[in-house]
Parts: sequence; structure tokens; C-alpha cells
Amino acid sequence: MSDRPLDRIRADARAADRRLKHQRRRTAGYTDCIDRLDTIGPAYHHAGPFDAALASRNAGNPRYSPLAAVHDSNMEAIRATPRENLIDALSRHVPLQGTASVPPGARDMSGNLMDYAEGADLMREPDAAGGAYKRWAGIVSLSCCPPLSLVQGHRR
Repeated sequence: MSDRPLDRIRADARAADRRLKHQRRRTAGYTDCIDRLDTIGPAYHHAGPFDAALASRNAGNPRYSPLAAVHDSNMEAIRATPRENLIDALSRHVPLQGTASVPPGARDMSGNLMDYAEGADLMREPDAAGGAYKRWAGIVSLSCCPPLSLVQGHRR
């Protein structure tokens, strides 16, 4: 027996840790159905619209999480949806309907007060936070303007 048994125990523990490190195998990453269909060439991940919801993308720092970026607006949409529609969406697995169908401060069909803040309409408000949606200086959208033939005083 050694005169320093604690050193011997530590050395044995380090040797066991080294053995376990070499025995571990790396597992392949998550493969979704689109990646499984692609059998040509090496393994390649095709990014899709649902990748933002993967746990691996949302773990760790919430500053870089795609779902954390829309958390506040999602909570506001839930507050703006009548309770019946929320229950219907969750129990029947149908898309959420009726969001903001009841104005803020009014009561829904069950008498619940709808308490939410109505956000900016990015499609119509030029001074919306973050800028107006798809509006560029000098470019006029034809969908918002009448045709020239209907404008008074226009001649060809």
C-alpha cells in the first residue's frame, strides 16, 4: 500500500476520466424530414421556417433567441384574442382566429374586458415605429392611388 493513498485515488480517478472521454461517441445532429429526403451528396441541413422553433436555437442566451424576439408581440396578440378563440385553438389544434376582433377596452362575448394595446399598422401608417412597411422615398404604390384617368384635370 502507498504511503499517500489520497494521491493514488486521485490518479485512478483521472485515469478513469480519460478512458470515458475516449469511449464517448458524438451523435449526429437533428435531421428533419426534408434533410432525410435529400440523398444526393453529403449530409446538408436545409434551413426552413420552423428552424426558429427548435430548442437548440432557443437555448442559452435569450438575446439571440428567435422566439424571444417575438415574445412581447405574441403575448399582446394573446391578450387581444377572446378566450373562446384561445381555447378553440388549443383544444382543437386549429389556427388562432379572432385576434383584435374586439376593440381594446370593450367586452367580448363572455363579458371579459379586452385589455391590450393596439399596435401600429405598419401597412398604412407612415410614422410607425421601425418605419413604414415597404415604403421607399419617391416610389408611389399603385394600390393606394387612383388611376390617372380618374384624376381630375388629367389629359392625355
